[in-house]
Amino acid sequence: MSSKKIIDDLVSRKIEFESEEEKSVESSDAQKADISAEIQSGGFQKVQGKGFDSFFESSLRTADPVSLLLMCYDLAKASLKKAIEGIRNKDYELKYEGVSRAMRIFDTLIAITEPNEVGKYLITSYLFITKKIVEADISKDEKLFEKIISYIEELEQAWRKIKSKT
Repeated sequence: MSSKKIIDDLVSRKIEFESEEEKSVESSDAQKADISAEIQSGGFQKVQGKGFDSFFESSLRTADPVSLLLMCYDLAKASLKKAIEGIRNKDYELKYEGVSRAMRIFDTLIAITEPNEVGKYLITSYLFITKKIVEADISKDEKLFEKIISYIEELEQAWRKIKSKT
């Protein structure tokens, strides 16, 4: 799984990396340093908004595959939290946005994961997660969304361990 393949697939599926509330990202040096530090630490919360800024796109294109995977997991978790917020506030458009973004992320991960020995287990996990997302969406079940987030966190922890050993 190459970094370029992941980025190209995410872009082609129009997965946005910034929240709709933030219409633009200022390109000050301090903000770029914050974004760079957030990406390097494995976090992704500050890097959310519409479109790509050239610095952010460059950071994505140079990230290793495990870092990109961790970013995808962070984005999926943030999207599911958005869905939970939508349910709590009876804002079903917000719920829809969160659910559909999370589904696109896992569809992308399924599409780009090589079906080798490890990949088959990942694909099975991603299919399980997407099935649970659909169930939680239909039933508007906040607790199930939270459980799904915990599944993603388990995957994330496993990849962080692998990354720390390399």
